Amino acid sequence: HKGIYVAGVFESPKDIPETVMTASNAAALSAELLSDVRGTMVTKKEYPAERDVSGEEPRIGVFVCRCGINIAGVVDVPAVMEYAKTLPRVCHAEENLYTCSTDTQVKIREAIKEHNLNRVVVASCSPRTHEPLFRDTCQEAALNKYLCEMTNIRDQCSWVHARYPEKATEKAKDLVRMAVSRAAELEPLTEIPFNVKQKGLVVGGGLAGMTAALGLANQGYETHLIEKSDHLGGNALNLQYTLEGIEPQKYLKDLINKVENHKLINVYKNANILEYSGHVGNFTTVIDLDGKREELEHGIVIIATGGVEYNPREYLYGNDDRVMTQVELEQKLAKREDEFKQAKNLVMIQCVGSRDEDHPYCSRVCCSAAIKNSLKLKEINPDLNIFILYRDVRTYSFKELYYKKARETGVKFIRYKEDKKPEILVTDKGTLKANVFDENIITEVQIEPDFVVLSAAIRPNPDGENAAQVYKLSYDPDGFFMEAHMKLRPLDFTNVGMFLCGLAHSPKFAEESISQAKGAVSRACTILSKAQMMVGGVVAEVDADRCVACLTCVRVCPYGVPRINEEGVAEIAPAACQGCGSCASACPRKAIQLNHYKDEQIMSKCDVLYATG
Repeated sequence: HKGIYVAGVFESPKDIPETVMTASNAAALSAELLSDVRGTMVTKKEYPAERDVSGEEPRIGVFVCRCGINIAGVVDVPAVMEYAKTLPRVCHAEENLYTCSTDTQVKIREAIKEHNLNRVVVASCSPRTHEPLFRDTCQEAALNKYLCEMTNIRDQCSWVHARYPEKATEKAKDLVRMAVSRAAELEPLTEIPFNVKQKGLVVGGGLAGMTAALGLANQGYETHLIEKSDHLGGNALNLQYTLEGIEPQKYLKDLINKVENHKLINVYKNANILEYSGHVGNFTTVIDLDGKREELEHGIVIIATGGVEYNPREYLYGNDDRVMTQVELEQKLAKREDEFKQAKNLVMIQCVGSRDEDHPYCSRVCCSAAIKNSLKLKEINPDLNIFILYRDVRTYSFKELYYKKARETGVKFIRYKEDKKPEILVTDKGTLKANVFDENIITEVQIEPDFVVLSAAIRPNPDGENAAQVYKLSYDPDGFFMEAHMKLRPLDFTNVGMFLCGLAHSPKFAEESISQAKGAVSRACTILSKAQMMVGGVVAEVDADRCVACLTCVRVCPYGVPRINEEGVAEIAPAACQGCGSCASACPRKAIQLNHYKDEQIMSKCDVLYATG
């Protein structure tokens, strides 16, 4: 039914990252239906005029959270609260059952006014999830939001020291003392607005890239789709059928048609990315299009450069036409299935090019692909003996049912260990011979197959290297693009305004690429839906009088932000700065300070770390 969407484990068993992706996917699909009325019922939140506290002595309020039993089950919260009252400059301290609750937010605002507080310390859970909430509370009480300090006495204390409650309580006191000391050194910071370029840019014209481009366009945003080759489709062009009986080529053909004919999508084929500049909400990417430079303006970037099938160097692949990959087998089954009607034996070998010392990751789709093609072969030739040589069968979620079906149809599974991999030989008669040590029955098995099919790994697309270099993106150890946080931000890069999806992120099924692409659209639209954004706050600043243009900051910045200006000193654009602090820590002249993390603010915590009393 249109307008009803499913997310999370209600759909099927999945881990937290996939749950987040499907939830974002559902949000994107919902937003498409509501794009015509976007913003019509929005009430802009108004904050009171900010109080000038620059001439005041620090007056700190400490709010210690019990977090139900998450903290209070280990830490003596009342003792921590009473200890906070004894600390210098603390004018008020209290404990709360849930500091993040709505009623407690009201209490914090009232306490700020009643006790004339100009700094707030919250001792609770993770700033990664709750700091925006407490900063907002400060703003509602007319305090600058950067005068709020959080300390994590849950993740960093009660959770990791659950067996030592007394020591955990002492550590919680230490963390609160350090937070209070730093809070006294905090300064109000300002942010300035800038206009957002409400356009998107998608790199990669495969299934994920086209899905993302169409998702952005369906929400009303002009989108640039960059494809390095002369055609759209990517790896999906090789997908002929699925375990569930879906015909991907019909879907793909329709998707390509929609993308190429959408009035808001600009498709650039045979295009290469040359350079980019700007910051979140205000990017400019330069591409090479048929030898001509073209500048594209956009507010966000979605990377969907895809993956490639590993080209095996083992098991006689490339030396014997009877040895092929699962992708090649699928093409033959779709176009020349008669080749297999007279075959007697067929061997499939799993984990070719993955789950080894150099590539330890699982390619996720291989087991399901082997079972999918085995079931197809059984339909064509029921008498065909199919042997799947595997290390572990990983048919994710409900695909396990097809594993069961394959066994019921007579597909034989033989388990081998990594240190005893199968051998494929050519006999004197010219026939193929497979030798494998079956770990289940503890004996050597010999098979004379008519065909050998390799479940080759999915590897990162080399074309993604250019995008990584241009946009300063990070890889994981396996060479795939790395998300900002595996569970909390599985769709974002650490670079603000840049998102990822599809095989560029990791091996995945087509439906997962589609879901992640829609999820990336949802995340991107949190930026594109804003006419204006704020910049500033936690950004690096250069003291021009101390700078000697040594280029250290230029070299160490992972985002390529610092530059030498016309005056011959380093300059850091506030809108582009990601606030990582690399330049400030590396500058030999101490000419750079990171706002909100200045030297005295950090050292104040260190100075009281081992203090007593």
